[in-house]
Amino acid sequence: MTAIILRPYAPSRTVTQAYYIAKGQKTLGPCTLDDLRSFLAYGSIQQGDLVMRDGEQQWRPVATLLEIAAEHEKTGAERTGGLSFLPRRRTVRYRDYERVPMDQRGGVVLRWLVLGFLIFPPLLWRAGVSIYSHPIFGSKADENGYLNIWPRWPEVAVTLMIVINGIAWWALLAHGFEWISPFVREFIEASKGVREML
Repeated sequence: MTAIILRPYAPSRTVTQAYYIAKGQKTLGPCTLDDLRSFLAYGSIQQGDLVMRDGEQQWRPVATLLEIAAEHEKTGAERTGGLSFLPRRRTVRYRDYERVPMDQRGGVVLRWLVLGFLIFPPLLWRAGVSIYSHPIFGSKADENGYLNIWPRWPEVAVTLMIVINGIAWWALLAHGFEWISPFVREFIEASKGVREML
């Protein structure tokens, strides 16, 4: 005789690691790794604040967690784009492009760059201010669901664009002054002649 043992169907669940945060005299948690990332991004916790995995007995700084340290090194290398002389900035991460402020949206800033370079320089300057002072977000998300951030090399490109644009406008104004100066001289001489007649 053969016995058949039936087990109830239980769908497999992904088990996420729980973390606890020591902030001053309080212990916060449990929270997920995504929560830790968000807290770090918004500045609610710092790299030196203490954290403990569920089931562990020892507190350690957030920066020493392998999952955070590896991600921090990866995003730091992507942000600098090989230009390590540029300082790092704290970055707020977004998941929804519509919630990103207008001066931090990649499409808007790119439009300002093109129109400002070709037609209206104040738009180029406005784009430069946005790029120098904020991270610029693209409309596509990374594997964690956060919007991608422009690398740091556009700051150097915008600097070059502003310099080239300034030289071009200076040359255009100088050429325009050379072209219009004979007409201005004639007008001044004509106005002197009219004054003498009066």
